[in-house]
Amino acid sequence: MTPDENTHDPQSEEAVERARRTRVFKGAHAAFNQEHSAVPCIVRDLSESGAKVEFSLGWIVPTNFTLFVELDGFKVECEKVWHRGDLYGVRFTGPRIPTDLVRKQRVDLYDARNVVEEAETTPAPTPSFGRSAKKPVFGKFK
Repeated sequence: MTPDENTHDPQSEEAVERARRTRVFKGAHAAFNQEHSAVPCIVRDLSESGAKVEFSLGWIVPTNFTLFVELDGFKVECEKVWHRGDLYGVRFTGPRIPTDLVRKQRVDLYDARNVVEEAETTPAPTPSFGRSAKKPVFGKFK
C-alpha cells in the first residue's frame, strides 16, 4: 500500500451537517387528525430543520403531525424520525407558519426573604379544645 492510498479524503465521503440546535424548554401541542386532536408535549431542542420533543409516556404519537409552539407563535408540519422512550426526534416537513395562538411567557421572581417575613408575621391559629365553631343554619347563626 502506498501512502497515497491510505490518506483520508473528506470530499469522497458524504459530509453530514446538522442544523444548529438550541436547547429550549417550551410547552407545545402535537395536532393530528386534521388538527381535531392534540397531545401536549415539551420541546427540548429546536433548530431550523427539526426538534427534539418529549411526550408523556403512554401517548401514541403519529408519524406525521403539526407542532404548535405557543410561546413562539408558530406551527409547523413534522415527521417523526426517531424515538427513545418518551423523547422523539422530528423533522420539519413544511415552513413555520405564524399563528394567533401566542402565549406570553410569565416569569416571577421568587424572593425567599419575603416568604420568611410573611410567615413570621402571620398569627398562629388558636386551639378550639373540642368546641365547634358556630355553624350557619338557613342563613342565620345559632
